[in-house]
Amino acid sequence: MAYTIKINKTDSNLAKNLLWYLKSLTETEEYDFLQIIEEDDSILSDETRKELDARYEHFLTHYEEYPDWEMVKNKYIK
Repeated sequence: MAYTIKINKTDSNLAKNLLWYLKSLTETEEYDFLQIIEEDDSILSDETRKELDARYEHFLTHYEEYPDWEMVKNKYIK
């Protein structure tokens, strides 16, 4: 069984200290079962990236189907 622990607000001192402590444990033989994997939430999955690429390609070849920015802006900002 594996567990996932997320540390949010990593800029706070408490979060930094906890992360430092956990990282220091991973460097010891007694805690060889402990692993820290840093995740970047801004990274897209392959599926999402492919979908966005396909939509962009569609836009490039069918741009005339879409209203321009000025039309959209004028519709909502009056």
